[in-house]
Amino acid sequence: MSVIVDVKKIKRPASLSEIAYEAIKKSLLQMDLSAIEDEQRIDERTLAEKLGISRTPVREAINRLVIEGYLKVVPRKGVFVVKKSKKEIVEILLVRAVLEGLAAKLATENVTREEIERMRDIFTPFNERNIRRKFLDYADANIKFHELVLQISQCGKLIELAGSIFDHMRWIRFQSVVHEDRLIKSHREHLKIIDALELRDPDLAERLMKKHIEELALYVQMGNSQNSVKLANS
Repeated sequence: MSVIVDVKKIKRPASLSEIAYEAIKKSLLQMDLSAIEDEQRIDERTLAEKLGISRTPVREAINRLVIEGYLKVVPRKGVFVVKKSKKEIVEILLVRAVLEGLAAKLATENVTREEIERMRDIFTPFNERNIRRKFLDYADANIKFHELVLQISQCGKLIELAGSIFDHMRWIRFQSVVHEDRLIKSHREHLKIIDALELRDPDLAERLMKKHIEELALYVQMGNSQNSVKLANS
């Protein structure tokens, strides 16, 4: 008689093209696009040498990043890093507003007391007096908050779509600027969104989240840069 052995399915190792994709994308997300004045060309041969692999998987990775909007192919010139226009940044923010508004609405059905406390803890180190000085830390806290709301929504497809948008927002964070007053207002808006989630008010949570991101889109569109600091995602 045969015996059923409890084993787990063997995971296939990542392909070289997948490894190249992740490495190149990570490098792109860490770039300060504000420091790029001219078009930044990507050299396939150099990338392959640095990664220690052949050019074929690198080419496959580049093609994928072109489709996702991080790179572009210019005929007879090569592959270049995409630098988002103000219009594209605003469009990304408007899409985020819709997706995250829905995420906030769904999150009211699932959020726990512990998760509410986690949200408040994220912003505990900040106040209206130190927010400019701690801007980079606040930017990280902001990302954690928005991603937490998405996770709490428990909507897989929504998380997938918004995740792609978040990558682009991380990437363009150095391309736009935000006045200190907008930072303070953004901080207040975050706290009001947490209050709405705690009240489990779906309509209020959706409205506040949507307005929060739409106002940043409007701000970017207006191009207000007086006494500004670098943008790092609403």
